[in-house]
Amino acid sequence: MKLQSPKKILKDDFSQDDKEMAGILGGVINNFQEEVYNLSAKNITISDNLNQEIKTLKVTTVSGIPDSKISFKNNLKGKVQGTNIIRTFGNSSVTSAPFIEFSEVSGIITINKVVGLVDSVEYQLVILIIGS
Repeated sequence: MKLQSPKKILKDDFSQDDKEMAGILGGVINNFQEEVYNLSAKNITISDNLNQEIKTLKVTTVSGIPDSKISFKNNLKGKVQGTNIIRTFGNSSVTSAPFIEFSEVSGIITINKVVGLVDSVEYQLVILIIGS
């Protein structure tokens, strides 16, 4: 279903006694309606509108364990609920759908294990981090 373009509140549509109030309310409501309408027209973004963020990390693993510590601060509200690897770059194919095991302490995420990668090959992972 596609949303219809919202009808604006125009002060000229009201009686002389109500024009001032209609102009004030119309300014607030019209702006809000337009923002919601624009969001519904495929303009919603992860970083600006959802409690999610995208990070790009380089990782090399041996038996799934990163060969160096990988930690970063997340910018989400609340705790991280999960991650999803949305893209991989590397000199070798993955062995299965990559998956991250992580821990989080005080907003710092530490990657403990990445399964699905070929050992000793450096990958660049684009990760969607999902907040609560």
